[in-house]
Amino acid sequence: MIFITTKIIVGIHVLIYFGTSLVVCNNDIPFCRKRLKELRKDEKDWSGRCLNGEGENLDTPSCEAEKEYNHERMCMYTKICFYKGPYAEPYLLIKSKSEIHAIDLTTQDRTVVIGGIAGRAMDIDTVDNKLYIADSNSISRVNLDDICVEVILQNVRVRDIAVNWLARSIFWTEYLEKEIFVAGFGDKKKRVLMKTTSYPSRIAFDATLEYLFWTEPIAKFVRRISLVSNDIVTLANRKFSKSYTITLDCTKKRVYWLGNEIQSGVHHIFSSDYTGLDQKSIVSGSLNDYLFGVLGDSLYYLNNDLFYINEMNVSNGIVSRTILVDNNTYYDDLIVVHSSIQPRERMGEL
Repeated sequence: MIFITTKIIVGIHVLIYFGTSLVVCNNDIPFCRKRLKELRKDEKDWSGRCLNGEGENLDTPSCEAEKEYNHERMCMYTKICFYKGPYAEPYLLIKSKSEIHAIDLTTQDRTVVIGGIAGRAMDIDTVDNKLYIADSNSISRVNLDDICVEVILQNVRVRDIAVNWLARSIFWTEYLEKEIFVAGFGDKKKRVLMKTTSYPSRIAFDATLEYLFWTEPIAKFVRRISLVSNDIVTLANRKFSKSYTITLDCTKKRVYWLGNEIQSGVHHIFSSDYTGLDQKSIVSGSLNDYLFGVLGDSLYYLNNDLFYINEMNVSNGIVSRTILVDNNTYYDDLIVVHSSIQPRERMGEL
């Protein structure tokens, strides 16, 4: 069972008025603290010069120009400092042995979101702001607003999980059982979705198309099933390479997976479209078997040295930067968090 022993406050949220608009600022990040002080000072100076005794704007060219300039600054700062969550999107969530870390992709600041937590696989529902975490015998749901944890399934032997944020359900693989299971968030009843030919490992789900992808390392398969038609497609069957972790670009409809050469031990990250066509080798080397994600043109993966997450352009294969992580532990899973992956409005809902 998963335990949460501590609740860590990610940031101090400060309410301020700027140009008559109420905003929320995360005061815990040094960059944001500096901007908060600047905004307070600028608001005070502007109000003293550009508001009359009744609080109305003075219609002067200089005041209007400064107001417009400050508005542009506010729009820029909003993307970085004013948001709901540990950081402004996009950011990374990375699972260590006992903690979940958040890494800001703008400032590279990082913090512990949840401490004292077991489990090795996770997925997120950004619409409801819930994080799902699985250990060897249970699946739990964490409300990221108040870090409240709820065990939703027990007596399960989970290898990996994937959330269906539209249909309000969760999938998971049970490696030794050679089965993929599903349960609804409402009834929480476990049922077999399908049996696999070999041992299923990692999974990923595109809720908009109802496509479920999974890897079978022993059989060296990467496969996809349509939950609408039940058609199964084999995307990859590389005799020389075991397939491990898998992730999706649901916007561009591409799938990425990591394979490991049996003889040499060299890792490769491959990509194809959802039918298995247009296959490409993105990067090779000594890579973490279970940890990478993609957003737009950026691929995030971890070398086996555990020091840095690499951010690579998937189009040209160039590593644009490395992001330092804690090298004193082992990491089990990574999630790229951005609203474009899971649009805020569900189908059929306002």
